[in-house]
Amino acid sequence: MHPYYKHLILLSSLTIQSAVFAQHEGHDEEEIIDLQQVNTTASPFALRQEDVVVPTSSVLETELRRSRLSTLGSSLDGQPGIHSSSYAPGAGRPIIRGFDGDRISVLQNGTEIFDVSYSSADHGVTLEPMMIQKVEIVRGPASLLYGNAAIGGVINVIDKTMPREAIDGVTGEAEFRYGSVSDEKAGGLSVQGGQNGFAWSLNYFKREADDYDIPGYAESEFQRESEEHDHDEHEDEHEDEEHEGDEDHEDEHEDDHGDEHEEEVFGVLENSFAESEMFSVGVGWFSESTAYSISYSQYDSFYGVPGHSHGHEDEHDEHEGEEEGEHEDEEHEEGEHDEDEHGEEAVAIDMENRRTAFRMEWLNLGGVFESAELDASFGDYRHVELEGDEIGTIFERDGFDIRLSGIHRPIEDWSGAVGLDFKDESFSAIGEEAFIPANDKQNFALFLVERKETTWGAIELGGRIENQSFSPDDSSLPDRDETTLNLTTGILRRLEDNTTFAANLSFNQRAPNAAELYAFGPHVGTGSFEIGNLDLDVEQSISLDASWKKSIGNLTGEFTLFYSDFDDYVFLEHMDHEVFEALYPDEDDDGLDILFAEAADAEFYGFELDLRFHIIDTPEQRFHFDLIIDQTRATNKSENTNLPRIPTRRIGGRLGYEEGPWSMGLGARHHAKASHLAPEETPTDSYTLVFADLTYHLDIGDSAVELFAIGRNLSDEEARPHTSFVKDLVPLPGRSVELGARVFF
Repeated sequence: MHPYYKHLILLSSLTIQSAVFAQHEGHDEEEIIDLQQVNTTASPFALRQEDVVVPTSSVLETELRRSRLSTLGSSLDGQPGIHSSSYAPGAGRPIIRGFDGDRISVLQNGTEIFDVSYSSADHGVTLEPMMIQKVEIVRGPASLLYGNAAIGGVINVIDKTMPREAIDGVTGEAEFRYGSVSDEKAGGLSVQGGQNGFAWSLNYFKREADDYDIPGYAESEFQRESEEHDHDEHEDEHEDEEHEGDEDHEDEHEDDHGDEHEEEVFGVLENSFAESEMFSVGVGWFSESTAYSISYSQYDSFYGVPGHSHGHEDEHDEHEGEEEGEHEDEEHEEGEHDEDEHGEEAVAIDMENRRTAFRMEWLNLGGVFESAELDASFGDYRHVELEGDEIGTIFERDGFDIRLSGIHRPIEDWSGAVGLDFKDESFSAIGEEAFIPANDKQNFALFLVERKETTWGAIELGGRIENQSFSPDDSSLPDRDETTLNLTTGILRRLEDNTTFAANLSFNQRAPNAAELYAFGPHVGTGSFEIGNLDLDVEQSISLDASWKKSIGNLTGEFTLFYSDFDDYVFLEHMDHEVFEALYPDEDDDGLDILFAEAADAEFYGFELDLRFHIIDTPEQRFHFDLIIDQTRATNKSENTNLPRIPTRRIGGRLGYEEGPWSMGLGARHHAKASHLAPEETPTDSYTLVFADLTYHLDIGDSAVELFAIGRNLSDEEARPHTSFVKDLVPLPGRSVELGARVFF
């Protein structure tokens, strides 16, 4: 029997047992269990989540405490429709329904964070998961409200850096934890206070982690077989060129070195260390009709980029590396990260981001508008890619994002919001791998959303017009200026039994980004030589989402079907080396895969199921079972092939129990084998991650202490997400146990 069906039967049996157990406990009548939340990212109106037309979800801090890791992507991985790029402990960006990069907008308190994580999978998101209060997720096109970079969805992180309401007195939280898989030590403090309408927030967090343990070899079985095949072919070539005696000596020497290589990379992922530190301070003033907040934050991170080196060895370098192998091993044992297992210079990223944000809100306005809100952020980002101790490439991005929106007074039965969004930024990359030229970018947009409440539900209509312009510093490259249009219409139908049905139809356009237009050069993040395409046109799509939601009762959750049809979908297509040499005879591709930005017709479709079975739900005791299943398929219709790095089918479940001071959970998540491969894409095996958590909460006067233990990948299984560019070189961590304490005051 296929492993997928075994897991499905197991989870189904748990569900049936849970239902039977609930009946035996006397739950013949449906209890009223209200799970309604407000998701302001999905709509300009303060609506309950069940009343939002587009597919949404909110992840609260209590749930994040069980799942948060060192990156935003890994912390959200496992939410319905959400995966992680899984590049390194310091770099993991969220992926929504197979969309990543510049098609997913990652926001901090509603505005840009100004990092460069969108440009490459090895660039980290400059957000500290430990400081998150809530994450609001829009699964599917959110370009109506958030523009070009939200054609696949939005991740809006609401954190503790900025006060959002008045506070009387002082409250705070401190947390310290230790993780066994990488000898991780992490801790931080968050304090908020205020009086008479004034509020302040002060936050600090630091994390240090060594290279993490893995269940087996760093390289996948497929990668090792491929390298062995290449090695055999290389040896065959040498047999025709060298003397037999010399060949025997070289074979013996290389075999010994190969044994050293295997022993060296078994059980630990070299150069996977990660360090980070963040600090923020914010103040706010609040009254019945106004709110003003300002915050400043700084985020610093230093992490290794495992799985490759920026350098490319020639034969002389290989022999030189063999002779110096013992010296390199000694350095590794001393904890140095300067060189990798081949003797090449290991790659690390030294990152810093300085961000200032404002928020102003006015309520009970007279005239046309009932309320208005101004959100703005100013960012100054820089990271240095290090090759050993040498500086390889420097990336910089700075700019501002200003967003002004207002809720107008009802016009007959229609309520609405109108807004302006203006972004201005500069980007530069200097060094050996500056594959994107320096450029200035501007976006200016106007959007309108209208909603009409009816006796049976609601109707929504909206539109956005946006202008995007690029001005490269290189005068030989042309400027680009495009105007895009986004339209949406949706209905919400309230049904019996506390359920709702929502459907949303949208027309979306996205202008190409700088990498798709101007890129030319080696891009280590994708392990390729990337080439942009100045002939690219505006990408456009028609998307349909249909959702069933239930937020009250013994069974709550959401089931969503989605479909998107693209014209001129931009993706990176492989180019033959012979074609490259003919087109660019004076250029060196460094032996990398050559990827060329191309456009084709494409389609994305799939489903998401997120259910909770409330077996027991009383003030004294809670017992529930969570079930999540999702799947995405994506095809290149022009060439009748699959698109690369699309998440495989996933099914997961968790049993959770709470009573008195105790809270505990046990679950598993199965990722199916990749069976729909793109051209030149390597296979990915299935894997199952088993996890558990245990928390003890103790009240001490006005304060409280929580002791917790979290187990991840308890079966110590080799796991390689199909969404990762480096899945054959960088597996997920092995078995891990995290121990820690939280103090609330």
